[in-house]
Amino acid sequence: MSHADCPLSCKKNELFSELNLKRLKKDIDSHARQRIEDLRRQIEEHNRLYYELDQPTISDAEYDNLVRELKSLEKKHPEFQIQKSVTQKVGAKPRADFAKVKHNVRMMSLDNAYSEAEMMDFEKRALKNFGSSGDRPKGWKYFVEYKMDGLAIELIYRKGKLEKASTRGDGEVGEDITENVLTLSTVPKTLKTPLNLEIRGEIFIEKKDFENLNKERQREDLPTFANPRNAAAGSLRQLDSNVTAKRPLKMFCYGLGLPLDCKVREQSELISFLSQLNLPTNPHHALCSKMEEVFEFYHRVRQNREALPYEIDGIVVKLNDFRLQEEIGSTSHHPRWATAFKFDPPIAVTKLKDIQIQVGRTGVLTPVAILEPVSVSGVTVGNCTLHNEEEIERLDVRIGDIVELVRSGDVIPKILRVREDDRKKSLPKYKMPEMCPSCGTKVVQEEGFVGRRCPNTKGCPAQILGRLIHFASKDALNMEGVGPQWIAQFIQRNWLKNPSDFFALTEQQLLTLDRMGEKLAQKLIASIQSRRDTTLGRVLYGLGIFHVGETLAHKLADRLHSLSDLLKITKEQLLEIEDVGEVVADAILKFVKENAAEIKKLEMLITFQARKEKSGPWLGMNFVLTGALSSMTRSEAQTQIEDLGGTIQSSVSKTTSVVVVGEDAGSKLAKAEKLGIATWDEKRFGKELKNARS
Repeated sequence: MSHADCPLSCKKNELFSELNLKRLKKDIDSHARQRIEDLRRQIEEHNRLYYELDQPTISDAEYDNLVRELKSLEKKHPEFQIQKSVTQKVGAKPRADFAKVKHNVRMMSLDNAYSEAEMMDFEKRALKNFGSSGDRPKGWKYFVEYKMDGLAIELIYRKGKLEKASTRGDGEVGEDITENVLTLSTVPKTLKTPLNLEIRGEIFIEKKDFENLNKERQREDLPTFANPRNAAAGSLRQLDSNVTAKRPLKMFCYGLGLPLDCKVREQSELISFLSQLNLPTNPHHALCSKMEEVFEFYHRVRQNREALPYEIDGIVVKLNDFRLQEEIGSTSHHPRWATAFKFDPPIAVTKLKDIQIQVGRTGVLTPVAILEPVSVSGVTVGNCTLHNEEEIERLDVRIGDIVELVRSGDVIPKILRVREDDRKKSLPKYKMPEMCPSCGTKVVQEEGFVGRRCPNTKGCPAQILGRLIHFASKDALNMEGVGPQWIAQFIQRNWLKNPSDFFALTEQQLLTLDRMGEKLAQKLIASIQSRRDTTLGRVLYGLGIFHVGETLAHKLADRLHSLSDLLKITKEQLLEIEDVGEVVADAILKFVKENAAEIKKLEMLITFQARKEKSGPWLGMNFVLTGALSSMTRSEAQTQIEDLGGTIQSSVSKTTSVVVVGEDAGSKLAKAEKLGIATWDEKRFGKELKNARS
């Protein structure tokens, strides 16, 4: 008997194989769990950017791919599924600065399809509810319409009068925007018939109106909107309804919440019914008896979308019969009887003519692709950012390449890939410059930072211009009207080198500039001088300290009593501040050392508004919030803690007093338990709040 034939050897081999399989499965599960958690975090952040801030940074297709990957992993690994996964949520929580409105019927999102094959799968899933034969029930028709790229809202009419308007929010609870909607001439305040109705629709801005709005904002030296959808959402979420009234918002109605006095039985009837009440509806829709007719409608619309006066990103396909809709039902996220058949983002092909380097206010070198101008989604694009050296290496993009270009989120130009088959063999790899293109100083690469920096903070023209523009910007000193074009001229005349120089400018100086009239000169000087009275946080942010963003600047301000205290702060004291590590502390101390004279000047020139002193029974206590609270939003919990004198931290550390734990708490809870820090569940938190107020 050979060694291989030995039964004992076989058993050992089987045992080792079983152990290896177990280890392999454990590794696979570990990777899957990590990827699931990463995807959930990414999607939550993109939801916040899209729904709360109206600032998407990726295309709908890229977002949908992330969601699809997460759904697939959750299906393969049900042990990692959680009830409140982002795949089960709609939209995002309503903003804290608006009153809340609970929807009587949940406002859902739509599932998405990107191909005819996926649409056929949608049909098969819907038909499964009516037996295995695949036969279509009587009345099976599709109602197809444009998918508007705007903001979903609900209108509630009582006895024909508009009583309440709200955003979708998280589907269950939205933001009360009644006062803003009442200013819109395109939304009827009174219906032709005194009915009780709950209407769903989309608020949008037409392309031409969007362009005019941005031109007007440019004239007023205000930041422009990225796209019509962001402009519509931002306009509707104004705290001042007078601002909303000036915006060219329009609406198309397409659905119902509670039907109430509406007795129609089909989607096509509903659109006719709404039109008869003088509610605005989109006239571009069709009834299709079979999926092939849906495809014809889709391709026709996709071909003509650029000619439309407004933005659409696909079509919506619904079963027309409400009875069939009810039988098929919905998931917690979307109806099973409807889907969005989305357009792929249009891809343009062009040539990369050059890569130019921009130097920012902190000295960071950013490569920018200079392209042969090409139209992408109706916008002519001549350049786009390449972000950093890593992105250039990832794309392997070279000057002279033919590249594919998209507008991410239909907004930001982005190189998708290089057409390597079209590349000439002689094209060399691109190398980032060793010297700063603005001042000629040798650039540095700092540990832990992706990218290269020019260390010549005092003498680099690009950094000086960038810092002074930043100092005057809205989130810093907010010098209205003092835009980049004027600041560049002030620098050319040697009037401006440091932030303190703003306050020495005079009307007489400004009047020597081209296109500068007396009224404008007076306005600019008045705007600058009014900024002598501001907060310490704004000034610290405006100084443009490397690694110090707006949030950290205000945390730093909470620790200081005056700007001159910055000159005395130690590294140990800086490290006690949340979000300040070794790298950030060193950057702050370096800035202070190099700019001590300027800090003293600003201290003399600016009157800092008195800081509201914290007080209350929780003074000196540091709180961390983790997980979802059911009785209040996170921002509401934060406000209540701060009102009682407490401080919010973003991460758990030895200085944390209490961790408030909601549902689906993650690693922060584990860290609190490891450090022996007190944890309060939501019930205990509510009880402690009540006790602290009494």
